[in-house]
Amino acid sequence: MAVISKPIQNSAHWYKSDATPFHSVPKADGSGDRVTTLTDARKMGLYPSVTSINGVFAKPQLEQWKVNQAVLATLKYPKTPEETEEFYCKRIASASMEQVSDAADLGSKIHAALELGTAGQEFNPELKIYVDPVLEWFKKTGIEIIEREKTLVNLSNGFAGTTDVLFRYGNNGIGILDYKTRKTTPGEKVSAYDGQAMQLAAYASTYFGEENISRVLAANIFISSTEPGRFEVIKHTDLLKHWQAFKLACALWRYTRNYDPRIQNKQ
Repeated sequence: MAVISKPIQNSAHWYKSDATPFHSVPKADGSGDRVTTLTDARKMGLYPSVTSINGVFAKPQLEQWKVNQAVLATLKYPKTPEETEEFYCKRIASASMEQVSDAADLGSKIHAALELGTAGQEFNPELKIYVDPVLEWFKKTGIEIIEREKTLVNLSNGFAGTTDVLFRYGNNGIGILDYKTRKTTPGEKVSAYDGQAMQLAAYASTYFGEENISRVLAANIFISSTEPGRFEVIKHTDLLKHWQAFKLACALWRYTRNYDPRIQNKQ
């Protein structure tokens, strides 16, 4: 189960009340852009992303993985005599995150290809091995995609974000899908992480309405980056429970950050 973590301010995503992404702001010296901070958000009344809200929960498995990567990096890149401890620590921290950066880059490319593919448009043929099986699955299910990459703002609870796929099925079925790229091991089961059901519940309630949340079919599509062609569809049940939990997370986020975009935008 997830546990509460301390506030972390980093490259969190932010949105305006009209759903315009505002992830960066111009530097004061005019030399380019920098990441939008909580201080910027307070000044401009920006809304935090769903991922930022979920950041109130610690992720023990992820944190242990980061520690392991740092330890492995020290073995791969030993300290040189001329390096200070401070410089070496920064170098190791950077090296340990190289794998994260590479995985995120591939994930972004697959995600973009899926967006194009589901719209019937051409995409990078090198990604077909990852994307085509998912597109074939869409055809077999017969679901009707009604929105792709839809940015949503929930003014009542003070958050925003972009969801991958919203769809209809059958006579009156409604649903939501979210793509995730995952390293997998042959024969090992794939399961969702803490927070992923809440993420879908937040988007579903915002788009379809809180009164319809129990009707929504929600699932993650996990696409393997290590077993090309493999993907798993993991459905989430009891979305109302996850939505209620996410609203509590919103309240905790506002408390720990001492910032409520709902009040800011009423002034």
